[in-house]
Amino acid sequence: MPRIVLELENPWAAVPCWSGRARRWAEETVPAAYRERYDTHVRPVMPNNPISLKSLVKVAEARASFADHRTGRNCRPTNDRLATVTGLSVRTVQRASTALRLLGVATEVMRGRQRTRVERYASWRVGDRGRGWASVWALHDNRFRVLSPHPGGSKAAYTISPKRELTTRPRQAGGAGAGRRTSPDSRAVALANKWVRDEQSPPWARRFHTGTPWVHVLAGPAQHGWTPRDVNQLITDWIGTGHWMPDAPHKPIGLLGHILAAHGNLEERPAALDVAREQEELAESRRRVARQLVEREEAHRARAAGRAALSGPGREAVRRALADVAERMRVRGSGPAGATS
Repeated sequence: MPRIVLELENPWAAVPCWSGRARRWAEETVPAAYRERYDTHVRPVMPNNPISLKSLVKVAEARASFADHRTGRNCRPTNDRLATVTGLSVRTVQRASTALRLLGVATEVMRGRQRTRVERYASWRVGDRGRGWASVWALHDNRFRVLSPHPGGSKAAYTISPKRELTTRPRQAGGAGAGRRTSPDSRAVALANKWVRDEQSPPWARRFHTGTPWVHVLAGPAQHGWTPRDVNQLITDWIGTGHWMPDAPHKPIGLLGHILAAHGNLEERPAALDVAREQEELAESRRRVARQLVEREEAHRARAAGRAALSGPGREAVRRALADVAERMRVRGSGPAGATS
């Protein structure tokens, strides 16, 4: 009997499709993204876990074979299955999958997890003995490439117009026109990027691959010195107070904004008490180590003083006196009175 799959509730809201088919995606889209963005978006995040283009394309081709042929979605193979298909190790498959996500050509819409007790019983009733759900991926075109608005695409979207074809007209004074966009707060950008890359952040935080879409909603927390730990602790507190948190929210940015609005006072950092407690424990540990070092130095000095006392004048006088006593007893024992007949 075939294995059953976990049905997801509308997880594809903000996820694009691929414009071609599996072969084009694996042989054109992925290598182009690798050459353009590997050094800037993958290598800094995975400094000690490099992945070659050859291995990446192998994993991409294997993933594409499991995806929906028309959209590139609903890709559900396990890492062990991909390792068997490609002949690579499971760790290499994991690195390649992370690289595909960072390059913007694949999205993990649901992270793999263990099945609940109810899900296992339901699976066993239909003959499926699996104990977990594999991650669900969507394979798509490069998120970071500006595509043509025409449905069929256009080569002009990928080319740079020559300078002679460009015209500029000065804006008339007092005329109506769009205002210049203000640059985002650097603190909000830094907080958003760190939160997206934090391992403790929920999977849906990495839906957009970069922190740019989160900048607006995290601008207030960033101004009050929040850290990724504060944001994750806020989400944990939200769940702990009885609120339901979907695995793949339909509008994650709006959900995070709602949680922040419910929190209210941004000056109260959710993880501030835990951080203060850990800092105090660290300071106390350092003070304990310092006391131990002082006690060890004092013990070394006392031991050295004791060793020096063994060769001092008092000890020398005692040794000479004992030697004299032993010599007198020896002489007395070997005299006429002690001689044998």
